[in-house]
Amino acid sequence: GFIENLTNWPEEISEEEVSEFLISLLKLENPVIRNKAALALKDRKENKALEPLLIAIFKKENHNYNGTMVYALESLDCSKKLKEIFKILFYESYESKISAYEILCNQTFEFTKQDLIEIQQMWREHKCQLEKKEGISMIQDAVDGFYSL
Repeated sequence: GFIENLTNWPEEISEEEVSEFLISLLKLENPVIRNKAALALKDRKENKALEPLLIAIFKKENHNYNGTMVYALESLDCSKKLKEIFKILFYESYESKISAYEILCNQTFEFTKQDLIEIQQMWREHKCQLEKKEGISMIQDAVDGFYSL
């Protein structure tokens, strides 16, 4: 059926219903279906999926299976989610870090001085706990980029 590709929808189903259905799939435990839904939302540039994607990304049980969902954020407007994108960059899997870095490099953000202070604090705490050094220079580059403004 259509769960395989999530792109061919019957004409009698409205765009709104398609979006709501795809967003509802993000709550499922099956990572394959979640990822297909996330990719369909990315293709649709469905910005109302931003919050549901972030909720799914930060669910503890999705930690090792959220790279595709973070990738889906790349086509959405993350301008008001600077701290959340940095949180992904600091704490999620390497695949997720790559997409978070892309978002930080390619989108424009609205943020406060307090946001920057909190990001700097998160980075200080995280840097001390890093066991693997994978991505550390990428993360430092992203942090420095916002502090040079």
